[in-house]
Amino acid sequence: MPRPARRERKRSKAVAFCCKRVYTGRMKIASPKLPEQLQPLAAEEAETLLAAEERVYGACLAGGLPLRFPNAAFACTRFSACSFTAALLKGADFADCVFDRCDFSGADFAGASFRRAEFCECKGVGADLSECSVSDAVFDKCNFSYANLSHAKLRDVRAASCDFSYADLDGCALRNFETDKTRFVRTNFFGTPLKGVDLSSCTLAGLTLSTQLTEIRGATLSRLQCADFLRALGVNIKD
Repeated sequence: MPRPARRERKRSKAVAFCCKRVYTGRMKIASPKLPEQLQPLAAEEAETLLAAEERVYGACLAGGLPLRFPNAAFACTRFSACSFTAALLKGADFADCVFDRCDFSGADFAGASFRRAEFCECKGVGADLSECSVSDAVFDKCNFSYANLSHAKLRDVRAASCDFSYADLDGCALRNFETDKTRFVRTNFFGTPLKGVDLSSCTLAGLTLSTQLTEIRGATLSRLQCADFLRALGVNIKD
């Protein structure tokens, strides 16, 4: 049975932390279930646990985490101002985790799983999140421009005040996806049905879609956005 991180560092002083909800929103999203006391854990200690194929549990991590452990497991953990630059965590499993001001730029999380997760003011420019599975997750003020989320599965996910410009979200499966005041400039949505998604408060420009714009059927758009798409279909709009 995996040992919690607190047992690996008995002399460390515990850090009190209660996870709080970032959003209320219309959609019900399960919050991460974190212990009120999280144990500080150094990157070297995390590497030791992962090298032994144990999961990191009940920990509070900060600083540089250039981890290279495919299929690593993290549970009930808070990542504060962590840098995952150059990290290789393909197929990693993150359950009940909070990411606060973390940098995922250029990291490889292909096929990773995130369940009950919160991302606050995180940066993931150019990160590889292709074929990842994200459920019950909240993204607040995050920058994932140029990120690769091709064929990702997003269920019960909310993104607010984020930036997915030039990102690849092609072939994604969206279920209960909610977004508000988010930038989608030159974003690739080819083959991703947006039915039921309210994009009216978002910035849309130069999206990559199929010729018939089938991806946006059933989506909610503002009047101005509708006019832009009609022009893309060759319809002349008269004021």
